[in-house]
Formats: sequence, C-alpha cells, structure tokens
Amino acid sequence: MSILSAFPSRVRSRIAEQRPLAPLTTLRVGGNAQFYLEARGLRDVCDALEACRAANMPLHVIGGGSNLLIADTGVPGLVLNLKQMKGVEVFGQKVLVQAGAALNTLVATCAGAGIAGPEGLAGIPGSVGGALAMNAGGRYAEIGRFVDCVTWITPENRVQYLYREEIDFQYRHSSLTRGIVLQAVIGGATGNAAQLKERARCIHAEKLAVQPYSAHSAGCAFKNPKGQSAGKLIDLAGCKGLQVGSARVSEQHGNFVVNLGGATADDVTGLMSLVKERVRTAHGVELSPEVQIWPRVAA
Repeated sequence: MSILSAFPSRVRSRIAEQRPLAPLTTLRVGGNAQFYLEARGLRDVCDALEACRAANMPLHVIGGGSNLLIADTGVPGLVLNLKQMKGVEVFGQKVLVQAGAALNTLVATCAGAGIAGPEGLAGIPGSVGGALAMNAGGRYAEIGRFVDCVTWITPENRVQYLYREEIDFQYRHSSLTRGIVLQAVIGGATGNAAQLKERARCIHAEKLAVQPYSAHSAGCAFKNPKGQSAGKLIDLAGCKGLQVGSARVSEQHGNFVVNLGGATADDVTGLMSLVKERVRTAHGVELSPEVQIWPRVAA
C-alpha cells in the first residue's frame, strides 16, 4: 500500500513527488522534497497533519523560503507550503493576516492603515508564519511586540487560539515553533499613514544599503551573541570574502552567506563551520546559526 494512501483523495491528487525545493528558498540551494503539497486552506493543513501522523511521516512547513537551508540530499516526508494562504484584512487598528502572506505585505498594509509599529519590520524577507515562529525582527522592532493573538495547530494537532501573553517570544525564537501558525491578529498604535509609509521606506532603504539583498542568501546566517554583533565579529575575524565552493561570506555584510551560483548546501554549511571556527579563535565567542537547517545537521 502506498504511503500516500493515508491522505484523502482530494489532497492526494495534488501531492507532487521529488519536488525541487531550491527554487522555493531565497538561498537557492538544497535537494528535493520526498512529497510536496501546497495548502489551500485550514482543511488541507489538518488533513496533511493527520495523514502524516497516521503514516509516521515527517512534516515540514515552508512559507517564503527565507532563513532556510535545505540539505543537498533533500527532505524526507511531506513539505507543506502555505504560500496560498496569504489573506490580509484590516479592521480598525488591527490586521488579520494569514501565515503565507509576505511580511513586507503586512508592513505595507499596517502603514497604509495608520497602524504604527510594524513599519519597523520593513525589509525583512519571508512570510508572516515564519516570522512569528522565529520572532523575526531587527534594529527597530520584533514582530512579537505587535501580536494580539495567533491561531495555530498545536503539536497535539488541535486548532488553538493564543493571546500574546500565552506565547513565549524570545530573541529569534518563540514557542510557536512547536506547531504550525495559521494566522494572526497584529496591532499597533495610531499613526499617520504617510509618515509610517515614509519610515518603512527609509528603514528598507537603510537595509538595502548595508545588506546584500540582490544576492541569493538566507538572511542573517548567525544570531547576534548577547550584547554583540555577529556581523562585526565575523568582519573582525577576517571572514568577509571567505569562500567555500560557490558560497561566500558577503563583502557587504559579514553575517550573510551568499550563493554565487550553483552553491550546494554542503558549501554553505562548510563555510558556516569555517566562520564559526575563526570567530571562536579570534574572539572566544561561539556563534549559533540563525538559519534553519532541514534536516537538522551540524553547521
């Protein structure tokens, strides 16, 4: 009996086998998904979860494909893509946004509606679901600050509503990583739409000036150690321009590993290991990857 027999027929007919994943990531590296499905709504997500559990099959969820490094050998089990679940709706000083919506779409929507705060997230790539799971942010804001409530599927496969105070948001991590984020209500203070749009534009332009956004990368490779800048530590350790295969440490920003074209996941992980070693030797600091690695391997 096929392993896919655990899926309802309406879902099973849309599952692709050996789907290349590299084109779905901002880094453009990695192998295939054993099975791949694009969810059209909550029912698809629940069906996928139940089927994977019944078949004892690993489940991985992808959105915008940023902050993600996929192994060259690919991903066993089912990769569930939420990119079609991208609705955004404004009501008063809040926005209801689905997990597959681009984070920059949320930023633009909030700014246009005069909702102040989320404009500080301008220029951060990826989807809202991924951003919530990792509490994405930067110098000006973290998304967890603006959460009113989140709808997610728990590790026990239950749809649940969580208020902000029930979610553990930390630096580049949240308790939401244990399940699947479906949608969230995001809020903020009352602001002037024109001023918020301009601030978002300025923050985005600031990032473009110092980070290699035109290159294929996964975003920041390493988390900032407490009270320190990973990029600065990498730069001072002489790692800018360091290269393994077709993966290189960006000369523009030391905390970005860029794909020069044709890089492999092994190139990237090898380069990250070399950078960690050099920073450890130069500064006595142990860097931790910010990029998520599928399946989990050393970096």
